[in-house]
Amino acid sequence: MFGGERPADGARDAAPPPVHSASRSIRTLPVMSIFRPLFRAVTRLYRRVFRRRLDSRTREIAERLRNVPAFAHLSSSALYAMADVTHRRMYRRGESLYYEGDPGLGLYVVESGRVRLVTDRVPEAPHELRTIDTGGMIGGLSLLGDFRRLETAETAAETQVLGFFRPDLKNVMRRNPKAGMEITMALARHLAAQHVELIRRYEEQADARAALRAYTEAAETIGDEVPAEM
Repeated sequence: MFGGERPADGARDAAPPPVHSASRSIRTLPVMSIFRPLFRAVTRLYRRVFRRRLDSRTREIAERLRNVPAFAHLSSSALYAMADVTHRRMYRRGESLYYEGDPGLGLYVVESGRVRLVTDRVPEAPHELRTIDTGGMIGGLSLLGDFRRLETAETAAETQVLGFFRPDLKNVMRRNPKAGMEITMALARHLAAQHVELIRRYEEQADARAALRAYTEAAETIGDEVPAEM
């Protein structure tokens, strides 16, 4: 070596310095950083599934909603998301769920009992429009916008209902956008089918041209009155 110090005897054969545990932990750090978030995600998923299996109330309400034609084709995920925020209420005979002209806040599904829909436009002679039995749904339109009630809903017997309101739908859409979109589309399809049936029945009572004229005039009239948001 050029002017350098000569190694001491036996230095060539000296063992390499030991690898400290700190060096090993540094090398394993990237691996742990990958698996830790994955482990947390799996844990959260397991807790959700486990909690859902234990929640008999949510499961029961989901089955009730599945029997409603408007929601019959929702995925299990959307049904559980909806059921999780659905309210259960009991009404005595003769109580009103809402009144004609009230701001619409949400829909109701009759679990047991019976609900009468009446109009009070002639106060001296209220007219019964129809009766909603177990499994029937009313008020779906109000979930899609701030529309006023078209009729009064009152119980004809002791009645238990499920209530799902606009804030509940917004809550679902915030927590599970896919489920919220499913519910909204299911309601839209249901209301569109009612709309088509309404035109068909109007045709039967009048004539096709009068029905279509009324339809186009209504579309033109409400053009500037559609709510900006739910």
